[in-house]
Amino acid sequence: MGGGRPERLRRLGMGKPITRRDFIDGIAATALAAAASPVRADVDPDEAVLAPQDRSGYYPPALAGMRGSHPGSFEAAHALRDGTFAKSAAPPIEPGENYDLIVVGGGISGLAAAYFYRARAGPDDRILILDNHDDFGGHAKRNEFTLSGKIQLINGGTLGIDSPRPYSAVAAGLLNALGVDPLALAARDADPGFYPSLGLGSGVFFDRETFGVDRLVNGKGSSPEFLEQAPLSEAARRDVQRLESEPIDYLPGLSSAEKKARLSRISYRDYLLDFVKVDPSVIALYQSRKHGEWGVGIDAVSALDVWPFGLPGFQGLQLDPGSAPHMGYTAAGYADGGSYKFHFPDGNASIARLLVRRLIPQAVPGSTVEDAVTARVDYAELDRPDSPVRIRLGSTALSVRASGHSASPGAVEVVYSRMDRLHTAGAKHCVMACWNMMISHLCPQLPERQKTALRYLVKVPLVYTNVALRNWRAFERLRVSAIHCPGSYHTSVRLNPVTDIGSYRSPRLPEEPILVRMVRTPCAPGMSERDQHRIGRADLLTTSFATFEEKIRDQLGRMLGPGGFDPARDITAITVNRWPHGYAYEYNPLFDPDWPKAEAPHEIGRARFGPIAIANSDAAAAAYTDAAIDQAHRAVEELLTG
Repeated sequence: MGGGRPERLRRLGMGKPITRRDFIDGIAATALAAAASPVRADVDPDEAVLAPQDRSGYYPPALAGMRGSHPGSFEAAHALRDGTFAKSAAPPIEPGENYDLIVVGGGISGLAAAYFYRARAGPDDRILILDNHDDFGGHAKRNEFTLSGKIQLINGGTLGIDSPRPYSAVAAGLLNALGVDPLALAARDADPGFYPSLGLGSGVFFDRETFGVDRLVNGKGSSPEFLEQAPLSEAARRDVQRLESEPIDYLPGLSSAEKKARLSRISYRDYLLDFVKVDPSVIALYQSRKHGEWGVGIDAVSALDVWPFGLPGFQGLQLDPGSAPHMGYTAAGYADGGSYKFHFPDGNASIARLLVRRLIPQAVPGSTVEDAVTARVDYAELDRPDSPVRIRLGSTALSVRASGHSASPGAVEVVYSRMDRLHTAGAKHCVMACWNMMISHLCPQLPERQKTALRYLVKVPLVYTNVALRNWRAFERLRVSAIHCPGSYHTSVRLNPVTDIGSYRSPRLPEEPILVRMVRTPCAPGMSERDQHRIGRADLLTTSFATFEEKIRDQLGRMLGPGGFDPARDITAITVNRWPHGYAYEYNPLFDPDWPKAEAPHEIGRARFGPIAIANSDAAAAAYTDAAIDQAHRAVEELLTG
């Protein structure tokens, strides 16, 4: 045939104008470029002096290409971390701004902190929220596509509001104040049975690099039909069948408590190899099954932690109900009943929008939970001088210092970078609602023990890739809506879940355009979880959009090709939500000590320092919405009552 790599790239559609028109190395080539970027020649001269968020047409949810930690959102912070920023930075500007509260970080925790502060201090207190990204919400970002004239939404970061714990009175109270009734919304607006009603189920894509052949197989490992089609050796098939179906006690002679103690100290991989005695080739089928929960494979997750998720090998152990240590799950679901389970079409971005509506009503039109989903945010209203609450995007904090004695309340000075210039602002109080790891650099006054604790938690790197397709006939023909891809670049692929809310409607006909969610968590099997996260973070920061695009097109083409899918024809847009600092780290019993109460790094790290308090999901060592809200409330209470 000939042609080589250029011909292969052409067949994948790499020359299509969807990326080359809209992106230059992953940066949007419009006036909606990263908020920290300098003013360019293509910006209207009348708006050249304005910050990007104040320019007409500014609407980051509609941007495609490289999102999440997008270009322009992290460079100044990395220069601060590396000790190179001060060598090239211009002297700070002195704008003379003073506030009652400055919040560093505009995610759900930062927005909730501003909400709680106003509720306690009063509506006239002035609040400034700084965020390094070009949109508010932190990880609660939305991707908004216009497909065949209709808006389609999908999460670009955090998806659901569920938690291993019941919501606290504080967190539940905030949802109630925002008008969010999760039980009613789930019953009325979510339709988890839609794809099954069409005969679409789950499948596994075996890739040729890992399994010797490209093959999509419907069903799961417990099905005889699945095993018959799976490209596995006879020995591996027998072991998968035994593992999935036979109730064998692989830890005989031990009580349930003793079994749990043993399972909590061995990885699921080692449990399968050393106790279940599966053929080593079986491991590849399960290695990435829980990437979405922990960001690492079964080599770095305890066997006890995967037991409640329904992974096989525990049927005959007769373990008593009770939570696993890592994430609080039980065999019946969440410990203590768990929390609500619902997600908006854009994930938790709607929660962020509702918080912004409470803080700056003119920025988010409408009055109901339903209309917040489809409202077009007026970003020019976020930072008005006459508003008591201001949200300043594209603003990377570089220094947060308390004046006076470290243990005494007092003024705070914040230095931040925006549009390639330094600015200062002062406040009576400051809530650090950004990542713990950065706080250790931003607040040099903190005690060394506290800074060391803040650096301990290494956030989980991950990628949420969202792909717009011309239609989803290939999924219908192949009878799948969700595909596990154990050896592929993205290990999870699924059609966008069906949620109808307010005037928003999900596509329901295979002939209609649709969004597909793909998940990647870069790992380095064999290392500790925190080391794997460090390596994964570096991987994401050095991977170009062009590489992501090629991997996406190749994987979808090979996987869906038997259903008539053509990546060059059927892919119409791609958004890669790259989060090198993704989920908050949760302690792993395989690698982390069992610290005494109040001695865990997140507890030491979140201590108030004079007028500076710390709020974020890191401060709870829990990657959940309720944790972010609870930590915001705690931080505000410390400032106003401490």
